[in-house]
Amino acid sequence: MWKFSSYEKSYSQPSMELVVLDKEGSRIYCFIWSIHYRLFEPILEEGKVFVLANFTMDSNTQKYRPTKHSMRIIFKRDTLVSSVDDINIPIESFDFVVTKEILSSVRDDLFLIGMLFDVLIVPPTSRSFP
Repeated sequence: MWKFSSYEKSYSQPSMELVVLDKEGSRIYCFIWSIHYRLFEPILEEGKVFVLANFTMDSNTQKYRPTKHSMRIIFKRDTLVSSVDDINIPIESFDFVVTKEILSSVRDDLFLIGMLFDVLIVPPTSRSFP
């Protein structure tokens, strides 16, 4: 879940985007217009389970897409968001891709890709080694 502000209207509320998962781990991208930001920002929380109703479905055709799903959910003013307890929904879902595939991709603008790195920091010790 992330929010962003319009560069043209720095005084306006930010818009919000999020990726949601269903019980099978399928992901879909959701968008909340800045005019509806104040309605949903206090309700939505990462790691929580919600049921959504009364939203709009639209083609997921923007240049950089956070999911491979062909559709996206657009929140409306009267979209219903209900918190739910005790439903077995995964907290995260991953599609791992071999680095070679990413580097050789012809359509590098198709999906947002993140790289994970493991970093081990070893503090200096006062012992001397022979």
